[in-house]
Amino acid sequence: MKPPILPLQLLLNALPAKVHSRVTATVCNQLLKGVPTAGRLRDLEGRRLWLTITDTGTRLGYRFADGRLVPDASADAPDIHIRGDLRNFLRLARREEDPDTLFFARKLSLEGNTEDGLLLKNFLDALEFDLPAHLQAVLGPRLARPLLPIAQRVQAIIQ
Repeated sequence: MKPPILPLQLLLNALPAKVHSRVTATVCNQLLKGVPTAGRLRDLEGRRLWLTITDTGTRLGYRFADGRLVPDASADAPDIHIRGDLRNFLRLARREEDPDTLFFARKLSLEGNTEDGLLLKNFLDALEFDLPAHLQAVLGPRLARPLLPIAQRVQAIIQ
């Protein structure tokens, strides 16, 4: 199931970017629990990231701290800046296209520190969501075991 673009665009335009930064950072950090490659984010410690959604004029600011994504409202130039339209950010988030395809086809642009940008792109490329590991990291093995079949059914429906 593909998310409808227009309601998301309207939501991005209706709320301040700092709200979106806070919500998306929280969601990303939650989803990274139990993901083995999440530790690679520590290599970006202290770096700043902007995501600019060109078709809505939205700029989301983040900083990497303690292996997590933290909202950052600083106006100083970021270390990594990714630009593109909402549809292509959603393709990246939903893994409908790999990062290499989106960046090399210039559907998303990556600017700033080349080494940091490449590290982030490679992190995104290697990212694999492991539902059982995630549930265990969030709920513990005792609760995760009986909830896993339900979560797998829900995951199948939303994909």
